[in-house]
Amino acid sequence: MPPAKKPSTPPADGGDKLPPRRQNAGTAKQKALPRQPAMPSPDSVSQIEKVLLALEQALLSQRLWERPAQIPLASLARREQELLRGILGEGATVVEAPGTDARTAVATSFSGVWLTGKQSGAEGLSYTIDVGLLPAFVGEKTAALPALALPPSSLASESVAAWAVLRELVEKARAWEQELRPCEINLLLHPLSPADYEQLSGFLGRGPVIGWMEGWCRWWLFATQWRNVWRIEVRSSAGRCEASLLEIGRCPAVLTFPQSAFLVSARRVRRLLELYGE
Repeated sequence: MPPAKKPSTPPADGGDKLPPRRQNAGTAKQKALPRQPAMPSPDSVSQIEKVLLALEQALLSQRLWERPAQIPLASLARREQELLRGILGEGATVVEAPGTDARTAVATSFSGVWLTGKQSGAEGLSYTIDVGLLPAFVGEKTAALPALALPPSSLASESVAAWAVLRELVEKARAWEQELRPCEINLLLHPLSPADYEQLSGFLGRGPVIGWMEGWCRWWLFATQWRNVWRIEVRSSAGRCEASLLEIGRCPAVLTFPQSAFLVSARRVRRLLELYGE
C-alpha cells in the first residue's frame, strides 16, 4: 500500500494566505472576468416606459400616407438611449440624406418604426423615433423637388432606346398624378447600351435621399431629381445585376407594407410594456 501523501507545508508566517505566485495568478484571473452590465435604474426604466407608451400611441394613430410622427429622445440619457435601441432592435434597411444637414435612419425590428440620427454640432448625434412608411426627413427633402418634365427632344436622335424609356416614364408619371397608382419600368426589358444608361442617369439626376437594404441581395434605392421618381438597383453578392427599375410613387415598393402592420407593431410594444410592468 503506498504511503499517505504528506500534506503541503503551510506558509512560513503561519497564515492562511496563498503563496505570492499563486496569489498573483488568482488576482489576474479575477481581473480577467468580464464585468457584468449594470442593471437600469428605476428612473431609467420609467423614462423608457414613457417613450414606449408614446410609441404605442403613435403606431395606433398613424396612417400610411400621413406625415410620420416623431418622438424626440433628448430627454433620455445616453445609457437609456442605448437600452432603448437594444429593445427596438435593428432591421436591414438604412435611409440617409447626405449633406450639411445629414440624417441617417435605421429601420428597427418593428414595422414602421425608424431610429433617426442627426448630427448636432459638438454635442454629437441626437436621436428621434420616426413612425411612418419612411422617416420624416425623406418627405421633407423630396417635397420640394419638381414634377417630372418632358425630356429634351434632342435625346430622341442621340438614343432611341433611352428616349423610349423616358417617354414611357412621363406617361406613367402622368397616370400617377391622376390616379395615385404606383408604376414601374423594368430597364432590363429594354435594349439599353451603357451609353443609354448614361443618358438616363443624366436626365434622372441625383436626388437628396439614398437607401439600401440587405437581404439575399443588396437593394440600392435612389431618389432622383424628380418628385416621386425612384431608381432601384439590385445586386447579388457577386455584383451581378439582378434588377434595374424606375418606380413612380411616394415610396419604393420594396419598403411598403399594409396599414395593419402599424397595429401589429403597436401590439408588440404593448407586450413590452407589460413585461416592464411585471
